[in-house]
Amino acid sequence: MKFLSLKWKISGVLILSNMLMGLLLVIVVNRTVSTSIGKELIERGRTIAINLAQYSAEQILEEDVVGLRQLVTGALNFESVEYILIHGSEGNILADTFNGQVPPELSDTLNIEKKLSDKSEVIYLKEQAAECYDIWVPVQEGYLGYIRVGMKKDYIVKSVRNTTVIVVSAILGITLIGIIIVLLLATRIIKPILYLTRRADEISQGKLEEKVIVNTNDEIQSLGQALERLRESVKIALDRLKKHQTLRI
Repeated sequence: MKFLSLKWKISGVLILSNMLMGLLLVIVVNRTVSTSIGKELIERGRTIAINLAQYSAEQILEEDVVGLRQLVTGALNFESVEYILIHGSEGNILADTFNGQVPPELSDTLNIEKKLSDKSEVIYLKEQAAECYDIWVPVQEGYLGYIRVGMKKDYIVKSVRNTTVIVVSAILGITLIGIIIVLLLATRIIKPILYLTRRADEISQGKLEEKVIVNTNDEIQSLGQALERLRESVKIALDRLKKHQTLRI
């Protein structure tokens, strides 16, 4: 009957344990990174909106539409920004990044006070197939208007995915190194066990002349010493039996 080598069993246990630990680590990292990046994304959008609010006040007063468009276009260079709108004090759109074709999902300007809260609303833009954090910041406390910035929620997914790839790669690397180390250590451990197995088989066949010698300084050496005592005892017993039979003859 075939059996699985001990070193492969040890390697299998190592791989399985690493996979389970890796899965748990990936879940924890995903949740932690998602939460952290989500907060960072909202703060980044708020910072962009605050900067635009500072620079756009003069253009709003002067009704400089061209200048406002240049502002929103320049701020759109950030990878995580999906859209930017500049609203007037009455909620009308003065400048946008949609070339005037503002999606209907962004036309709601009711309850602005709620939209200015720290909890950013999540809006799904059907045409762009994008889910965004909708961030509002007032210009001159809302007397001049509002800056509206949409931060791509998909940015979180991409960042988490990149982090997951790094974590998984690290786990696979550690697992591979661990397997190599385990195989080397298992070979050193199994070699004396195979030797003792062979010697025990030889002793059972009456081959008692060769001493059992194992120097591992651990339990395997104790097993070897016990087998050596057994060999000596069997050898002495057989010698006595032979002498007894000789005297009877």
